[in-house]
Amino acid sequence: MKKNETFAKGADLSLLKRNIDQNNQYYVNNEVVDPIEAFKEAGFNYARLRLFHTPTMHGAQVNDHAYTLCLAKNLCEAGYNFLLNIHYSDTWADPGKQKPPAAWKDMSFMQLMEAVYKYTLNTVTSFIDAGAEPDMVQIGNEITPGILWEHGRIASAHDTNTIHWTKEPSSNGKEAWSRFGDLLKAGIQGVHDATGTKTPILIHIDRGGDQETSQWFFDNIFKQDVPFDVIGQSYYPFWHGMPEDLRDTLDFLAERYGKDLYVVETAYPWKYHTMYENALGGDHEGWQYLKTKYPLSPEGQFNFLEDIIQIVKETKHNRGKGVFYWAPEWISPQHPGIEDEGDAEPCWARALFNEAGHALPAFHVFRESPETISTQKISTITANEILLPSNKKHTEPLKS
Repeated sequence: MKKNETFAKGADLSLLKRNIDQNNQYYVNNEVVDPIEAFKEAGFNYARLRLFHTPTMHGAQVNDHAYTLCLAKNLCEAGYNFLLNIHYSDTWADPGKQKPPAAWKDMSFMQLMEAVYKYTLNTVTSFIDAGAEPDMVQIGNEITPGILWEHGRIASAHDTNTIHWTKEPSSNGKEAWSRFGDLLKAGIQGVHDATGTKTPILIHIDRGGDQETSQWFFDNIFKQDVPFDVIGQSYYPFWHGMPEDLRDTLDFLAERYGKDLYVVETAYPWKYHTMYENALGGDHEGWQYLKTKYPLSPEGQFNFLEDIIQIVKETKHNRGKGVFYWAPEWISPQHPGIEDEGDAEPCWARALFNEAGHALPAFHVFRESPETISTQKISTITANEILLPSNKKHTEPLKS
């Protein structure tokens, strides 16, 4: 990392500009704060931002080029390292959907490869020119079943609510993997031609607790000679299993592939939401065990994140290089308005701020080493910060 940090203490802050533009306020110690500065002061050193091709600009789907570039500039100026997460879609790309941008939907495979290359090259170049050069670039998001369907599909859509992956190939296996590999290589070449080979390339799947599927995926990626540098995993315990499963998977990947590893998405609820009734694909006993160990409370959220950080730091061969909390800033609207993103409410329940915008204990987990943050301190933080908003002046808007 260019700013001499040895461990990525990360946050996916992709909705921060939208929330500030909607006049939401963030509080630490019952004082209104500039959230960019507040995250930095709390120990966060790395920001991850997603990029959609041509989103609707409704709900949470606001991350077009202009929006993301503006937010990236502000974060880089504040001293954050920056991970650019290119979705290669107009909307969310994940295990259940990898829909190409509408502008690319009628392209042949060769035309699509050229579009991926040029789009990536032009995107990364524009960030460099604006003074927001990425420190790492992610080619696709949770691409376990492939990318840019149907051309780059390697498996059927997968419901994240089921813990066990069904690896059903979409077509001839070798041909599917070859096409997928070629599309990844086109994006990676675009990054390399913009930056040289100095910028690490991250390949991201959603199998933090699933050693078997992780091996299936990366064994095949290596067979395609995809020139990537680091492995990224999503790990949400209500979908992906126990923390012990994450530890086993990371150790296995470190041993087998010899690449650095990041948990680039994780989160845990600080309160109940109905979405969790089907947690772990209906494994009620497993979910009961998990929420007994980590109650759905501010303290439980803190303890979960503390343990995940420790697991990553203890990965074999010192390969665990960072943890990114997903959507810590995604809070419910505090002023008249509308949140029209369908999955917003369960995301609010996993934020690092409560409904009133006050920082929860887990917001402070990176401030100092976990061993020095006691249960007594958690109680003090909770008492001080879960308060109603005061009539403070709102923070200044992000510079455009």
